[in-house]
Amino acid sequence: MNSPISYFAYAFNKQAKGLLVCSILTSSICASDLYPQTDYLTGDWGGGRSTLHDAGIHLGRSNTAEPATLLSGGYDEGSSTYLHNINFEFRADLEKLAGWKSTSFLAKVSSRNGDNLSELYVVPGSTPDGRYIYGEYFNKSQEVFGGQTTKLVNFQLSTQLNESISIDAGRLVMNDYFLRSDIYCDFMSNSACGAPKGIFTPYALDAYPDATMGLHVDWMVVQDLHLQLGVFDGGWTKQDSHGFDWELGLNGVAATGEAQYTLQKGAVYGEKKIIKVGVNHNSGDFNNYLTGELTSGNTTYYILADLGIYSEGESSNQGLSLFGSYIYNPDEELAGLTHFYNLGFVYKGLIPGRDLDKLGVNLVYAKHSKYNTYTDDFIAGWVRGNESILEISYNYYLPYGMQLMPDFQYIKNPNGALNFDNAIVLGLKLNVNF
Repeated sequence: MNSPISYFAYAFNKQAKGLLVCSILTSSICASDLYPQTDYLTGDWGGGRSTLHDAGIHLGRSNTAEPATLLSGGYDEGSSTYLHNINFEFRADLEKLAGWKSTSFLAKVSSRNGDNLSELYVVPGSTPDGRYIYGEYFNKSQEVFGGQTTKLVNFQLSTQLNESISIDAGRLVMNDYFLRSDIYCDFMSNSACGAPKGIFTPYALDAYPDATMGLHVDWMVVQDLHLQLGVFDGGWTKQDSHGFDWELGLNGVAATGEAQYTLQKGAVYGEKKIIKVGVNHNSGDFNNYLTGELTSGNTTYYILADLGIYSEGESSNQGLSLFGSYIYNPDEELAGLTHFYNLGFVYKGLIPGRDLDKLGVNLVYAKHSKYNTYTDDFIAGWVRGNESILEISYNYYLPYGMQLMPDFQYIKNPNGALNFDNAIVLGLKLNVNF
């Protein structure tokens, strides 16, 4: 039983036996430590899911929905939108399935529907009558935007060469490795979840559900110090909309380097302390706000820190963590946001008896380029102000792999617009892990 086909046959045969046994025994006996029904809506499939896992196969699906309303301010207060993302995931342990030591395969598919509140009603990218033209809204209020698209995301091989070096190759999500925080998606705003938005102005780095062909290397230089290097296609915004794009050099290349230093290991909330410093250079062409022409090459610098400052107990993963980042784009003619800061905290398990719940506060300050002007009342050349965001969230964990997170956002100078009132957005983020 050495071939992948043999392993698949073995896994599904054992799954069928597990379902027969579970039809006789109680569900508590059949419950799995790997896939408990407290964490997954469909549980362990009568033992079949654990059987597949033991054979080297993991199948996953999760749904995220984000309705939101513009309570006041902006362009069209009282308006609402709904959008969602469905994530499908397949992971294979190729050491178990094919004997390829320390090697795995990952494929993800994302299906999205709905339009973002920010670009429609807070500060419109454009209006049908052409009166308001503000262009792209960078710090969108809902992070699972993306229109009506089903697309291939990850399609990659990962392997550990030795104790110090690992490699990932294929269609990769850059934000899986660079400028990444395990805390940021405790919020709904795209200013945090999906990497701080300063890195996307212009599009120097991609985040889920966008991926691109590339190569990533993680080198543990010494204990607690990692150096990450990556080379990716620089034109991921120009790719096939369904993700079946395997090109390199479509719009130059994006080369990224990041040093990660772990000051203290431990649980993410309350214990772990890590600092990341990085640089990204994209050799592709970008729109120049000043000249209106294409300009080649852009470099972005950043620093990110997640600092656990209070733990409710050793390895409890409950406590208070601070987070923050700073993104610097030196070229105002290319970068919509020249300086981007965020700072905040998340407390996991603040309320007694609610050990998994998370309370979060996120502060954002974004300095807009003086050359990224907008049109209003048919008059061109209005200069943007600097945008500030206060976001408060509470992630309420429910049984069966569900999370319900009310989210409040107060936005000063939304998207840098000075002629609209400051905006208040109320949203709800619902996650279901099947």
